[in-house]
Amino acid sequence: MNRCETVCIIGSGPSGLTSCKSALECGLEPTVFEKKETFGGVWSLDEAIPWDSMHTNVSHFSMTFSDFQHPEDQDLFLSPKKVHQYLSNYANHFGLLNCIKFGSTVEKVKQLENNKWLVQWTDSSSKKSESKIFDFLIVGNGMNNKPRQFPMEPLKNFTGGYRYSNQYKSPNEYIGKRVLVVGKSCTGLQIASELCNSGCQSVYLYGEGKLNEWAIPSNSKRIKNILKGNGNEIDENDNGVPVDLIICLRANSYKMKDLPENEYNLAMNKFLQQLSGNNCNEPSYQNDETNFDKPFQILFTCIDSYIDNIKQGKIQCLSNHLLNNSNDKSLEFLNQLDQSIINIEFDEIIFATGYHLNFSFFEKEILEKLSFNPNDNYVPCLLYNFTFPHKVKNLGLVGIFGTPFYSLLELQSRWINYVFSGLIDLPSEKEMGQDIIKINEIRNAKMKTLFPFGDYVLFSDQLAKQINCLPDFDEMKLNNPELYDMCLNYVSCSSVFRLTGPFSNEKQALNTIKHFSECCKKINN
Repeated sequence: MNRCETVCIIGSGPSGLTSCKSALECGLEPTVFEKKETFGGVWSLDEAIPWDSMHTNVSHFSMTFSDFQHPEDQDLFLSPKKVHQYLSNYANHFGLLNCIKFGSTVEKVKQLENNKWLVQWTDSSSKKSESKIFDFLIVGNGMNNKPRQFPMEPLKNFTGGYRYSNQYKSPNEYIGKRVLVVGKSCTGLQIASELCNSGCQSVYLYGEGKLNEWAIPSNSKRIKNILKGNGNEIDENDNGVPVDLIICLRANSYKMKDLPENEYNLAMNKFLQQLSGNNCNEPSYQNDETNFDKPFQILFTCIDSYIDNIKQGKIQCLSNHLLNNSNDKSLEFLNQLDQSIINIEFDEIIFATGYHLNFSFFEKEILEKLSFNPNDNYVPCLLYNFTFPHKVKNLGLVGIFGTPFYSLLELQSRWINYVFSGLIDLPSEKEMGQDIIKINEIRNAKMKTLFPFGDYVLFSDQLAKQINCLPDFDEMKLNNPELYDMCLNYVSCSSVFRLTGPFSNEKQALNTIKHFSECCKKINN
């Protein structure tokens, strides 16, 4: 009997769990290394990153694996506990927990001459160092490992308190205080919105805006009016529609995929202008239509009142300002437009400055082959289709681009394990190298798109095609127009990729697609 080939998987968050499930599916023997005592990554029960009131900024439809659905009564937007419960149900259903080595921190991975991997880890209980040789390696330890440090020189004389957003839990300890939130990320927007309505004396948001940056509520009360051609006013009697259900439609993506880049950007920016209302008094959210042919950015905010908080002055934005100096609790800012100086007093600072990818276990030689840039969270590595390095064998990486979409993580993990198990082959090194050149151009582009891979639906279909599980939509349109309508005109359901190809389950996939479509119809009506 042949020995079962082994796979080392680093991390037991969504990327690690779906990689483990795919490895088992392919007849491989996975071992998942998790440094904590529980699984789930940022959604684990002992993780500090989610704060008490946090909810996901995309609906649960986008956070669903292809062959395991949420309960029918699931909330549209999930609390961290609900996300963890879903991942727990997934792990138990597919028998993944027995594959996880909890309390095991991977310290070093070394590729041997035979292209296998020597993995060294430390057991948190015994403090002993252990090692084992694996045939393959999958890295799925997520993007949110180490907070990105803010340059502290201008704050060296600041006597107030400060912390990073992964230490923020509740607005209660900030009541009556003057708070500066640093970083105009989705996290920064949500924390600032929560603080300004929770008894803070003042809330300021510091960070540079980007060209064509749109702050959009995750659950929009404008969409139905827009789609009906009734303008973009908020309908207070409307329960809202999750924005990801509208943006992630295959029909829209296919219709726009052949447009020249400037025309695509123009169409998307006009739509996002409608969706956001573009009526904010804050200049950084009044985008200039002459730039609409440039790439766009979307900041999904779980708190619908964010724009209203700006308009009402509850949140003061320090765009176009540079933090220069500090003295006691006073911070000095330089207005870069007119060179004027303002001083504002703060009691607390919260840094929502993002995270670094942690590849400390890789040797320098491997990092060089990956073209790893620790300061670049947009394209931290140069990988074929953001998944495979073309100069390192028996290695795959899952989810090293910031995405909330579980279907992408699952497609990557399926692809990697199909290659490892010999089910499919990778293209030639020359073809992979040509794609790497394109990825490097994306990395170095002055104008960044929302995601480095571009359109989410098109990239999903591109990955699905690699693993032979993309349905023939032209044939579907002829032979099953009802299914075609569901696949094209409703939420981009990951179960579409279980209709055909390896490990398909057509009956289950059809039931899930139908369920998703019915749910979307109810929401949209």
